[in-house]
Amino acid sequence: MGQSSSAILACVGSEGVDFALPSAAPGEVHGLQHINANDCPTFTDALMRYASQARLSLRDTKLFMSIAGAVNGTTVRTTNGRWFISLSGLSAVTGGEPVILNDVAATAWATADRPRALPFGGPSDQTRSHKGRHAIISAWRGGLGAACVDRHDGFLKIVESEAGHTPFAVQDEDDWAMAKACIVRHGTASYEHILFDLMDGRTLHRPIAGHELDEKFAVLLGRYSAEVTLTFTAWDGIYLCGSVFDTVAKRSLSATFRAAFEGKGKLRQLLQQTPSQLFQLRNGSLSGLSILYSRTRTD
Repeated sequence: MGQSSSAILACVGSEGVDFALPSAAPGEVHGLQHINANDCPTFTDALMRYASQARLSLRDTKLFMSIAGAVNGTTVRTTNGRWFISLSGLSAVTGGEPVILNDVAATAWATADRPRALPFGGPSDQTRSHKGRHAIISAWRGGLGAACVDRHDGFLKIVESEAGHTPFAVQDEDDWAMAKACIVRHGTASYEHILFDLMDGRTLHRPIAGHELDEKFAVLLGRYSAEVTLTFTAWDGIYLCGSVFDTVAKRSLSATFRAAFEGKGKLRQLLQQTPSQLFQLRNGSLSGLSILYSRTRTD
């Protein structure tokens, strides 16, 4: 397989950065390397180290990168990370302005061509609609997010979001008690705060453990995924990725997830017709960045 080295791909997280080079096949990468944030004072230092080891001139190399967190302004910081990244500083050392996405939007690029995935809770013969829009929902240890892939009118667009911070929707007294406890701890009640407080074993309003905790997690993820689907009108379906969804599947709770996903009253029929699939990625957002890079070369 031929390889292209005119770009560096970088996935920046709280603990460091995963670098790779795009291969000739869209979505494939090579030269994978992780550099820990504790080993480099800045992201630029880590980038220069990788470029030197890969024998690349940064001045002649385009940077495509994803960041775990919101991308806005001239300086960004990864969620729970130590690096402050200056966009103007990167532009000064690389081949032009870097392309920067949040990590879930980068992963969404890996689903741009609607790849096959495993049915998750819904019937295996469930077919997609062709409205031109699907969503990707990511749930990893400590992070919840979503993005939309929009193919209306023959154009492809990835819509980023910070949907993990969607306010928690209260449906009963138990939810209300949980939301109030979350507000006391965090000042607000979002799906991300509640889900990951539960994952970390923090008692919100009453002790929850064992199978009850697993079921609660599946239900809350189903309700959150329905909120994302309705917000984006992602009738073509949702791709679910990340270790949390893998755990839900392994514990045979995908049907519990699906029941909560569809439980939206008058909107139930719309959600029943929306496929949900488990999408397992080998290289995470690096695969999506590779696809984005290949598309920029052919545009």
